[in-house]
Amino acid sequence: MNVLGIIAEFNPLHTGHEYLIEKLRRETGADFCIVVMSGDYVQRGEPAFFSKTLRTQAALLSGADLVLELPLSVSTGSAEYFAEGAVSLLDHLGCVTHLGFGSESGDIRGFQLAGKLLSEEPEDYRRLLQSNLKVGMNFPKARYEALSTYLSLPQRSKEDHCGVQDGTAWYPSSLKEPASENSIFSPENLSGILSLLESPNNILGVEYCKALHKMRSSIKPVTVKRLGAGYHDSLTGSDRGCAADNSANFRYASASGLRKAFLSAQNASFSGEADPGEAGITSLMQDYVPAPCRSLYVRALQENRYVTFDQFFLPLYHILQYSDVEILSGYQDITESFAARLLKLFGTCSSMTELCSALKARNLTSAGTGRMLLHILLNLKKEAVEAERQQGLALYARILGFRQEAKPLLSEIDRNADIPLVTKTADASRVLSPLALSQLERTIKASELYRAAMPGARSESEYVQNIIIF
Repeated sequence: MNVLGIIAEFNPLHTGHEYLIEKLRRETGADFCIVVMSGDYVQRGEPAFFSKTLRTQAALLSGADLVLELPLSVSTGSAEYFAEGAVSLLDHLGCVTHLGFGSESGDIRGFQLAGKLLSEEPEDYRRLLQSNLKVGMNFPKARYEALSTYLSLPQRSKEDHCGVQDGTAWYPSSLKEPASENSIFSPENLSGILSLLESPNNILGVEYCKALHKMRSSIKPVTVKRLGAGYHDSLTGSDRGCAADNSANFRYASASGLRKAFLSAQNASFSGEADPGEAGITSLMQDYVPAPCRSLYVRALQENRYVTFDQFFLPLYHILQYSDVEILSGYQDITESFAARLLKLFGTCSSMTELCSALKARNLTSAGTGRMLLHILLNLKKEAVEAERQQGLALYARILGFRQEAKPLLSEIDRNADIPLVTKTADASRVLSPLALSQLERTIKASELYRAAMPGARSESEYVQNIIIF
């Protein structure tokens, strides 16, 4: 049995994601596809636009056979933490043969090399990284600069390099492969590693390969070239797929571009300029959303069942009113300096958008800022996250939904998984360890806050919600 694993946010799922699933299934010969998905909060440092329930339905309609939920601490973690937790979950299932993801290059070799380098952290690279962090660089930039310098170090002694003849590049002996003109360790390919650390999707791909190498997992990584817009791009006519992929009649959006377009169409409808169920929304659906998912999205938008980060400002404001630097420093990723700036600035802002903008700093990404605010809002403490990490991050596998045809896959997981499978949250206390139960309960409480922020949401508790079965 070939089982494909995909790590995703689907925030929201669009035609590019549909293409990714279909292409990866073809290339891996997958009998089944498992999607490990962020719940109601995502790694980009914000709540998901649509609920995990709706996004699970969209995934099952677009080629997934089984959807599992990432724990809150993993879904809102840094790229490294997110990848490590998600890959660990897939590895613990005991039946996943391939891990697939999209990338700008579509060439897995560079990702594997970068993952190996970053997993092993050679001493010279580690020293360069720490030096960059000490002068105030944020982690992504510090790592990029350290790796850039590391790969361009001059040739060392014969014992310290792998046969480079021209002296223009240094190949660490830990790579254990001689450099040749056609080798993945050629100067051209090594320099190409740096480009992998310049976009969000590529960075996550590197982190997936790093985690696989670190865990000595047997899961084989596979990547396909992304089509259309980049992650942060707006929607334009240039988003059309290329004819070489038989996709000239389809458009591929960025998730962020699609969210902005949905909000713009909604705002137009609220001002009386358009009907959200007619011109604006319908046009977006036809261009960028898989046909089976369109009615889901239209209905959710018409009923205002979507969430923006600004809807969480008042709860956060209330927490900050009763906090000090010591209290805030106990939350995951929060430093004393950030806590002090936050306490100084939050009273001058009237929205989460304003607050994030005010907190911008040279050594802090916007996603990193969002994640820290989420950790305060959702009561995610450092000691809890560290305890989870010590136990391997993936302490259980919670099913959000599956297709009836995937029952053989569920049986395979039941036979081979070395972590508990959660099907009914009400029964979780009987199958989970205290630490795993605590991890699940934090995720559930965060989802209930999410539901409370959504005007059109149902009020039933997570503990009584059923698994989605197609």
